[in-house]
Amino acid sequence: MSPTEESHDVPPARHPWRRLVAASIALGAIMIAAFPPLDLWWTIFLAPTALAIAATTTLRFRWIATILFLPAFAAWLHHQWWVGAVSGAGLVPLVAYLAAWTPLLAWMIRRIHGHPSLGRLPMAILLPVLWTGTEYVRATIALEGYPWYLLGQPLVEWLPLAQPAAIGGITLLAVLPAAVGGLVADVLMRRPRTGRIALGVGTLAVGWLAFGLATVTPPGSGRPGPVVLAIQTNLPQSNKVAWTPTQQWEDAVGFARDTVSAFEEASRTHDRIDLVAWPETMLPGVGLDPATTNAFERAGWWPGNRFVELATDLQRMLGVPLLLGSSAMDGVAFEGEGAEAVIEWDRRFNSVYLLDENGPAAATRYDKVVLTPFGERMPYISEWPWLEQRLLDLGARGMSFDLASGETPRRLALDDQVSIGTPICFEDTVPEACRRLVWSEGAKAGSLLINASNDGWFGSSPGPRAAHLQLARVRAIENRVPMVRAVNTGITAWIDSCGRIRAASRPLEAGWLVAETELDDRRPIFAMIGQAPAGLLAIAAAGLVGCTLLPRRRTPDPVS
Repeated sequence: MSPTEESHDVPPARHPWRRLVAASIALGAIMIAAFPPLDLWWTIFLAPTALAIAATTTLRFRWIATILFLPAFAAWLHHQWWVGAVSGAGLVPLVAYLAAWTPLLAWMIRRIHGHPSLGRLPMAILLPVLWTGTEYVRATIALEGYPWYLLGQPLVEWLPLAQPAAIGGITLLAVLPAAVGGLVADVLMRRPRTGRIALGVGTLAVGWLAFGLATVTPPGSGRPGPVVLAIQTNLPQSNKVAWTPTQQWEDAVGFARDTVSAFEEASRTHDRIDLVAWPETMLPGVGLDPATTNAFERAGWWPGNRFVELATDLQRMLGVPLLLGSSAMDGVAFEGEGAEAVIEWDRRFNSVYLLDENGPAAATRYDKVVLTPFGERMPYISEWPWLEQRLLDLGARGMSFDLASGETPRRLALDDQVSIGTPICFEDTVPEACRRLVWSEGAKAGSLLINASNDGWFGSSPGPRAAHLQLARVRAIENRVPMVRAVNTGITAWIDSCGRIRAASRPLEAGWLVAETELDDRRPIFAMIGQAPAGLLAIAAAGLVGCTLLPRRRTPDPVS
């Protein structure tokens, strides 16, 4: 140690291997326990503690990285196990990529902790900066973002703690558990000035909680909004992938019959139903656009106008608008006739339609803007279709990524006063996608969100379904709007603008629920700045690490 350096910790703990292994296993266990289906959400406050202890052990970093990686890999494998049924070859690379963020974060902690000046920073300050900034990059930038299983996500299980998402989004929620976990690490590591650090973290926690308690409005305090009947279908993904024309017709007719039965039953207990919503892509075929369906009809190709006529008849029978998830195709043309005909199109979309009494020609449409990375497109690789298809043949034979993304976050007008944003599938996990659907130039252009989703991809796994619902609840808080989810295989739910679940269906069975939505006129800070606070912390984290990489000035030896 040079004369200008000083120790920022107590003498190295004995048994560093035990310390490293115990902390790493604890971190992996916490990252399983804090999320669904176990939902021991309060344990998330100790995850940063475990990482800090592991990262600062007196061992070579290659061992720290390896020992940290293995429990992280196990935790991510637990959360992502469902991917194996979709792409067996893709499961391990995905899990390895996600697990690699843990040793990367440990490396950042270790670099700064070992710096002669920056190493004086308390973990209660360092961890909120590094963890929040790193999660921002992982959730929004790297490989187009993976915004699941974030440090602050479990806080939604106790609503007052989740309300600061209305300030800076879900990534900002990491600040509180990172600060608390960092304080515990400072105490366990017997670092100096822990009393003052505890006072600062305590002040943060009190202010955080006070904000949450003050902004959680009671049920029934909002303006009455549309009454939505959300239909939950239960079509297994294995059937959906190999959906034959006969099965398509039988299933769609069954969905329509179930909808009529649900509407009749709901009408007995509710004065009105303003909208009926189906899940994503549960109306088979090629959408409702007359130009497309008529082209198929003239060519004698399935399905022609069959599903358009089914949807139109259903809407007329119910007498209220229908929100239907289906495909959409632009620029359809057929070359040749009969069996020799070849179909061509310009673009194909994953869409939802709002069908009312004016018929299919007047139906408005939203095309999914944010395509799911590695589910609907391959980040960067999609620029080379031939390479993308070869990788699909290797990891998910039979699938093709031929969807185009919508150009604008279009809202659908239910009437003169109410417009709805309709995030499709995993778009409700993307903060910016939902913000753009709700807000326009600082004004609330979308009164509520309706998420049409297909969670059949999760198979029988309960954890990912519940985690998806958690993220939808945070979107409602961020934008101060109610959200209704119509989800194939569940969980269909009605969420108010504070993230409170007002009604939810049971997964893996057909069902329905009625959402008597309540509109919220509040304009949260998130509407104006989005996730900018977490972005600034990402810049700060990069700056701190960058300082540790600069050459150090040598202090001249004193002249005797």
